[in-house]
Amino acid sequence: MKEIKGRKLVELSYDVQSGLGNTDVPSFDNMRDLGMAATLAVHLRGLPEVDYEVLRQVSDHFFHIPSSSLKQALDILAEIEYVKLHTLGRTIKKVMPTVPRFSDLYEGVGDYFTFADMNEHEQATLVILSTLQNKAENRSKLLTTTGISSELLNNCLMIGEHGNYMKEYRKRGRDIIASPFYFADNLEGLADISAKVGSNSISKVLDVIKKNQGWPLNLIIENAELGGFQLTQTEVQLLIQLCTEGILKPPSIKFGERKEQFIFTPKPGNARLDLANREIYERAMALVSCVRKGQLLAERFRIRSPIAILRKLRDNGYIGSNSEASNQYKNLVFLKVGSLVPTSGDRCQFRLNREHSENIEAVNLAISLLETGDLANMDVKKDAQLALSKDETYIQSLISSAELKKRKTVTLDHAAAEQFEQLILGLDS
Repeated sequence: MKEIKGRKLVELSYDVQSGLGNTDVPSFDNMRDLGMAATLAVHLRGLPEVDYEVLRQVSDHFFHIPSSSLKQALDILAEIEYVKLHTLGRTIKKVMPTVPRFSDLYEGVGDYFTFADMNEHEQATLVILSTLQNKAENRSKLLTTTGISSELLNNCLMIGEHGNYMKEYRKRGRDIIASPFYFADNLEGLADISAKVGSNSISKVLDVIKKNQGWPLNLIIENAELGGFQLTQTEVQLLIQLCTEGILKPPSIKFGERKEQFIFTPKPGNARLDLANREIYERAMALVSCVRKGQLLAERFRIRSPIAILRKLRDNGYIGSNSEASNQYKNLVFLKVGSLVPTSGDRCQFRLNREHSENIEAVNLAISLLETGDLANMDVKKDAQLALSKDETYIQSLISSAELKKRKTVTLDHAAAEQFEQLILGLDS
């Protein structure tokens, strides 16, 4: 099996931990410890000292990390100097996060374990999930290319389906495996297209999109080209089919009388992108689409560097005025990312709404999408991080509220419902 290292090793372990939650899998050991340590590091970064009891309850409620595993995860973070533990005897009282703010924390956690530390089931799971990050794959091909035995693949798939990070479909006489973690929309359609055209064709198209997020769809169709990469007519038709089937959902923005669609890689599943981060993602895609419009579909004033424009917006809080701004950025006003301020004549300046931190995060994510194609820092559950900054009363109220929602509604039988109705009528008379 191909060795997986560093950041990738931690990312995949994090995903497995997110999927399995509090499910105990005896054949998984080091991978779960690694995933739990990464989860804690992601959410502790930038926080002040955290009370251990608060951390214990937040970890159990949001991350499904039980108390028995929490100490092991904290010991890992302490050893790599990502936290300092304040103890009284053998009891942890406080946790002081020291996670580096400007370095890749995944790399630091990834240095603690190696692929060789994982057992056969863990290695196979990581290799399969790595393959499924940018495509669905034929079961037979997985067996051939990875060297994993059929029995081991069956075991990994059974656990993965329970954790909802793997799913198998029977399409066109082939068994296709895909991951809901990396493809939120129409996974079954993806499996069907993969069985029809092969996983490599899909992987190539998605890889080109990742390197050129937010490219106008009409421009791709017209020129059979995406960011300098020539596409065959078959690949163009595949891209159109991925959009038609809803596997890719390009945002559509109206500029004056013209409506354009802008292509992005598939939206990740809910386990990787929670509700709060999904809104930030939507705003980031709108930001990229607007600057791509200025770069590639300008009427008069062409944007030379979309990244430079977004950096200026983030650092200065505004984009220089021009006569195309009202048309180009009005969708961002609708999304409450900012406002258009008239300057002179038909010229407007777009100003970022900095009162809401989500807009700053959206700009940073838009920059990341243009620079690397990746969703940077979208793995933080904001509700969990907020709870970590509060006292024990706050997290207990959240847990109590969640328990109330879990309780089933009592359904009245017909006779009881009739008696209740008569009682209400009696009260009204």
